[in-house]
Amino acid sequence: MELQYDRPGHASGTVNGVLIEGFCLPVPSSNMIFITTPGGFVGCGFFDMRTFAKLGIHAVRITGVSTLEELLAGKISEVTESAEKSGIRIGMTGYDALLRFCP
Repeated sequence: MELQYDRPGHASGTVNGVLIEGFCLPVPSSNMIFITTPGGFVGCGFFDMRTFAKLGIHAVRITGVSTLEELLAGKISEVTESAEKSGIRIGMTGYDALLRFCP
């Protein structure tokens, strides 16, 4: 899977034929990085998994990343219960999560 950048901070691509969108938004001293799919959310350390869990959203968090490519390659450090039920585990990569979010 390859991300195609159409403007700074925004990329899109497909996983198993499903459209994904990635965002890299500059914030003071860092970047807020995330990828959305119809089936779930992959985000950096800025995101609180409790909020996603309350809303029943499949979501994972990957810390220590500063680009979308690092988010895809990074290891999952936290996962919502609903995402875990779909087979996603701590230690998998962001790309592994996308494969399960985009069946």
